Amino acid sequence: MRNIYESESTPLEPILFIISPGSDPSTELAAFAETVVGRQCFHELAMGGGQNEVALELIKNAAERGEWVCLKNLHLVTSWLPTLEKEIKQLNADKKFRLWLTSEPHGKFPSILLQSSLKITYETPPGVKNNLSRTFNYVTPSQDMQHNQLLFILSWFHALIQERRKYIPQGWSKYYEFSFGDLKAGELTLADVTAETKGGKPQW
Repeated sequence: MRNIYESESTPLEPILFIISPGSDPSTELAAFAETVVGRQCFHELAMGGGQNEVALELIKNAAERGEWVCLKNLHLVTSWLPTLEKEIKQLNADKKFRLWLTSEPHGKFPSILLQSSLKITYETPPGVKNNLSRTFNYVTPSQDMQHNQLLFILSWFHALIQERRKYIPQGWSKYYEFSFGDLKAGELTLADVTAETKGGKPQW
């Protein structure tokens, strides 16, 4: 994502994540945004349910202040997307401004907006090894060897769950995504458990 932001994107070129059902890059994007513009300057909005005018106002304000906006699930509001595309063309945006979009593939997605966006497919890396390599870019090791061992087990479990999705429906009756957000939640839980057990027995 850092390479996308620094080398490939511009303030007036939306960054469109083309996602598969069940995948969501917003948690990973929020973690990256926190390191670049700060959490208070990153705004997320799930589309649908009458959020169109709110989204336009959010984009205008963020463009002026050089903040980031992420509009999620644009496949739910395809009829409104030409309005969004016109609004983007009229923006007078700060150089730090970025507009991030997520959408599942949809036959009625406007071709003009699609062509004017930087398109990125967001999917699980193929193979356990590649999955682990990607995970290790985001998890944070510590000085505690026990914590690192548990963190490796969590990362291995994460990779296996994502790889196992290829074999649906054999053995499993449904998809189990275990997304980046679940991985980070597990990492935070491990940090708490390690802190509780340090120098004594577990507290739970």
